[in-house]
Amino acid sequence: MTADSIVHHLSLAVRLVDHFSGAAPEVEFPVRIGGSLARPVLRPGGGGARQSDGTYRFRNLAIGTSRVLWRLPFTRGHGGWTRWEDDPEVTLPRPDPATPMDIVVWPEATAPAPASATGVRGKLVGANAQNLTVRIARQGRPFDCFNRSNDAGEFLFLPPGGLTPGNTGLVPLTIAVSDAGGTPRAVTGGRFVPASAGVAFAGSNFVIAPRSVPRVLFTLA
Repeated sequence: MTADSIVHHLSLAVRLVDHFSGAAPEVEFPVRIGGSLARPVLRPGGGGARQSDGTYRFRNLAIGTSRVLWRLPFTRGHGGWTRWEDDPEVTLPRPDPATPMDIVVWPEATAPAPASATGVRGKLVGANAQNLTVRIARQGRPFDCFNRSNDAGEFLFLPPGGLTPGNTGLVPLTIAVSDAGGTPRAVTGGRFVPASAGVAFAGSNFVIAPRSVPRVLFTLA
């Protein structure tokens, strides 16, 4: 007599990744499949669905195209993370279900910064300061990351590596701001809050202390 067995097939692996670092955030996201609301399998031992490699794994999903949901309904983000594009769609079956489908997320303006991080917790001051694209880079280097300002004009910028101090011991940075259509918004200067955190500046160039994430108010023309 042979015992019956049930075989479960891996259909999809989803991984949320930080736009700046490329790493999977430690937070548990409410990942599920739109329509069916199928949820990922629990990790061994239970206690959540985020696996040790940061993926969320689905089994026995229906063939076709579905939207992957990663936040609760009627919310902009989850656990200090947000996303600027629509929730992505996936078409099943995938050529290799074990290869994760990456969903890029950005830290919200109020999210905590990692210890010893170097970055900027900024606020754009001026007319129509919300939903603007913000890029910050070390002076003389290309812009390779971005974030967007929220409804209050605030943002958090945490570029990975590359922000080494200059000869003065400070990190020389520059900021560029543009609207949704790509039209530049001029930055006329800025100041630190509190003022003891840095030197006020004119234009788009400024300096910060290494391994710090100061609050900076940037004035738009």
